[in-house]
Amino acid sequence: MPRVFVSPEHFPDIIGSDVHYLRDVLRLKPNDELELLDGSGLVHAARIETLTPDRVTCQVISSHPAESEPQTLITLAQALPKASKMDFIVEKCTELGVSRIIPMLTSRTIAQGVKLERWRKLAKEAAEQSGRAVIPEISDSTKFAEVLKLKDQFDLALIPWESEKENSLKSVLTVHRPSSIVFLIGPEGGFTKEEVESARQAGFISVSLGKRIMRTETAGLATIANILYELG
Repeated sequence: MPRVFVSPEHFPDIIGSDVHYLRDVLRLKPNDELELLDGSGLVHAARIETLTPDRVTCQVISSHPAESEPQTLITLAQALPKASKMDFIVEKCTELGVSRIIPMLTSRTIAQGVKLERWRKLAKEAAEQSGRAVIPEISDSTKFAEVLKLKDQFDLALIPWESEKENSLKSVLTVHRPSSIVFLIGPEGGFTKEEVESARQAGFISVSLGKRIMRTETAGLATIANILYELG
């Protein structure tokens, strides 16, 4: 059954590019059924009433809480990578269940443009494809020092670091059972020692992701997968 995110101000009607997709690609007609998502975590079963070139009007039949959203709210602060790697990161982290992505600027960041609207569109499409009920928030790009100031908004703050020898991600999650987590992923060149120390002083716990060094586009995915395996 088709699933479509609808802006709360227009709910339960559908406008924008989704109209073309429903009318001309899927060729839906009045009385066809679909699922509407308004970002609240509810799934609304609906029936199409009318279709015009710029609007699909729907009637909600029933609503129920989504079962696809993780219990743990995960925020990824991702140092901006080169080329189109951020597209991949946004898509795959959305599929895994991330709640928010903060494009982050670090001392070794070599970003080739910030494409917030593109990333937000990719997050919406990935959320629909993967059966999610919430579209992850893609925040404005933020400097590393400003991200550290967000620490108190979360139950647990982590910074995976290849030089960490004592704390593994698993060991930290065994001790802490948070409902919200923020973690930082560095750029291709990694975090500087000064950045890691600044994060520690701000209350972030440095953790190891294992014996191998991962690429920046892999590390975030591995961290999210492990968090959700441990915490759900």
